[in-house]
Amino acid sequence: MSAPPTTSAVTARLNANRLGTGPLVAFALCAATPLTVVAGVTTTGMALTGQIGLPIAFVAIAAVLALFAVGYTAMAARIPNAGAFYAFIARGINPALGVGAAWTAYLAYTALTAGLYGLIGVAAPPLLESWFGLTVPWWVAAGACWLLVAVLGTRAVDLNGRILFGLLLAEAALIVAATIAGFANPAGGQISLEALDPVTFATAGGAGALLALGFLGSIGFEAPAVYAEEARDAAHTVRRAVFWSLAALVALYAPAAWAITVAVGPGNVVNAAGTHGIDLYFGLIADHLGAPVANAASVLLVTSLIAAAISFHNTTSRYMFALGRERVLPASLGRTMPRTGAPARASLVQSTVSAAIIIGYAAAGLDPLVDMFYTLGTAGGYAVLWLVCVAAFAVLRYFTGERSFALSAAGQFAAVLAAVSLSVIVVLATIDLGDLLGVEPASPLPVVIGAIMAAVALAGVLRGTYMAWRRPIVYERIGAGPAADRANVPAGR
Repeated sequence: MSAPPTTSAVTARLNANRLGTGPLVAFALCAATPLTVVAGVTTTGMALTGQIGLPIAFVAIAAVLALFAVGYTAMAARIPNAGAFYAFIARGINPALGVGAAWTAYLAYTALTAGLYGLIGVAAPPLLESWFGLTVPWWVAAGACWLLVAVLGTRAVDLNGRILFGLLLAEAALIVAATIAGFANPAGGQISLEALDPVTFATAGGAGALLALGFLGSIGFEAPAVYAEEARDAAHTVRRAVFWSLAALVALYAPAAWAITVAVGPGNVVNAAGTHGIDLYFGLIADHLGAPVANAASVLLVTSLIAAAISFHNTTSRYMFALGRERVLPASLGRTMPRTGAPARASLVQSTVSAAIIIGYAAAGLDPLVDMFYTLGTAGGYAVLWLVCVAAFAVLRYFTGERSFALSAAGQFAAVLAAVSLSVIVVLATIDLGDLLGVEPASPLPVVIGAIMAAVALAGVLRGTYMAWRRPIVYERIGAGPAADRANVPAGR
């Protein structure tokens, strides 16, 4: 009989076989914040670009990501690792580049999480004032959400999954009801098909920005691979969760965006979106479904943001855990609580970082909606787009040569199409980044964001290169995750 595992062996692993397809889909869809995307991204996209073609953008992005998911989920089956992009790029291209990807992923998901705290700080206080007569600054509401996320981040992952799944069902039901109501109450008495015109979408300008916004609304689809180590029958569960998430997102987003143009009128919706912003969607709900449903929608917006913060926090702490376990970051971060299997130390560090961002923005008097939510969220989404694009090429390189048998000819063709398509979208998004951020052409903000991303990625690559020189044994095992036998890594190597 083999000896029982040591405490360090137990606490160096996440709890296996805890998550089925449902919780993985919940983590993915909650990270995407469907209600926020439908109410905010859709109206913002129309206002910034002057286009109403977001339904086409959502369908196009879902198609490209489905192609990408063929190879992405195949790699997740072969390389289950909590630092998904990190591991896939490390094993598919180069370990040093994998470290650069990990640092970029950490930056991206931290920015996305912090941005959500900013919007919670804007959305929650009016509800508190309406219900209890309490007037609180935005950072108090954001801090309350932060505390909840910090506590749940140290708990068992299946508890988080159950909470997220319940919130998700209510959110999806509201979007479906509002979409049906929009089609049932068309402006001018007729359902317009103008938003579905592909020629107008391709030729009217701003298509790159719309595609980038469509991708921003889909961020979270990649999350199931982060939980592959904790999934039951990971090879099949992760694949189902990724594809079901993409199908659910496009099924919610495309009809909802089209319904907004139908209800307001294709000729009026751009101006209305610019004037009313996110309130346009909630106003339509109030007009078509009544004030009580609109009030419930406001509550669901806040719970949607809380659910997304939980999801992104879990993703970020797992990236940190993966880096700690593989000695890229301090090994103490690569430990879990034996009772819950949660990466508690990494989670607490991440909570500290998020708290510092909230305090910093509050102390500087910055706008939580524009400076925190919109700028950080857009920048984080842009960074994830780059990661997905690089990962697409990692998939291609990994499944060549002796591994080509692992993907069918159709799968390899899908991987090629995904890499090419994502490269085009990255170029278009980079060109239109200023439009995405809503800044003037002369604004330095797009350049600053690009420079920060490049600096972080380069720092990670240099860290990986240093490890190749000074710690070659550790370097060779970068991205291997739980498959690596850490007991054989000498101290200091």
